[in-house]
Amino acid sequence: MTSKRERIYFQCQIMESIGLLLLTGVFLAGCAATPYPSVEVYMEPVEGRFNAQIDPETAAATVEKKGVAVTIEPVDEVELFALTEDPRLNPYLIVERGGAVEPIYTVFGITVHNRDHRRVLVDDIAVLIDGKDTQYANLSSDYFDSLYDDVDLSHQNPYVPLTYPSYYGYHQSYVDAEALEWGRIVIEDSIFESGKLFSGARRSGLLVFDRLPSDTTDVRIVVPEVRIIHSEGKTDRLQFKFDFRQVLQQNSE
Repeated sequence: MTSKRERIYFQCQIMESIGLLLLTGVFLAGCAATPYPSVEVYMEPVEGRFNAQIDPETAAATVEKKGVAVTIEPVDEVELFALTEDPRLNPYLIVERGGAVEPIYTVFGITVHNRDHRRVLVDDIAVLIDGKDTQYANLSSDYFDSLYDDVDLSHQNPYVPLTYPSYYGYHQSYVDAEALEWGRIVIEDSIFESGKLFSGARRSGLLVFDRLPSDTTDVRIVVPEVRIIHSEGKTDRLQFKFDFRQVLQQNSE
């Protein structure tokens, strides 16, 4: 599944417009219902690739090279939903008026573990490649900062009666300033960031990509920039690859 293209499809203008709309928390009035997240699409690791060790319970894949271990784990909408007690504050999901929960992005968790070395540097860059060799860069904290900074807060929250759940609007569309503020905090606390790892240290976070089409099947996650810094100043550059398969949940009726 090696890419034959020379550039990465960031899909910036279209996806930023969509992302901005989703992040503003614009809701229309409707009957409130309790949110019910369910897994309709999930990722499973492909065994036998890149010497990855598979955890059958979590579907996480771990690859170790030269004393550095990287683990990639799919994150579904149920797990994303659990990030916040109030669904209104969750920046990774949309709660529809009927209570259905829809993920906005395709999300993986990543953990980098420096097992042996004095110092390891890891960048916050990852690439997802689908079966058609289309490449998606992960959405960084700078990307989300730009989205939030561009939101027009001139239309603040209207009065919402306490009898209505907090994650729904009431009689009009509006920008939910509180949800924006807390959503930004959730992203800052959860998204994967670059960093320096001393011996024995781990660094974890979320890799967030534009949501993949439902007909996407094979995907590859590439973590291209992990550097081992040796005491004599020598640097080893490592790249980690992981293969997953997107699966549509079959309805049992």
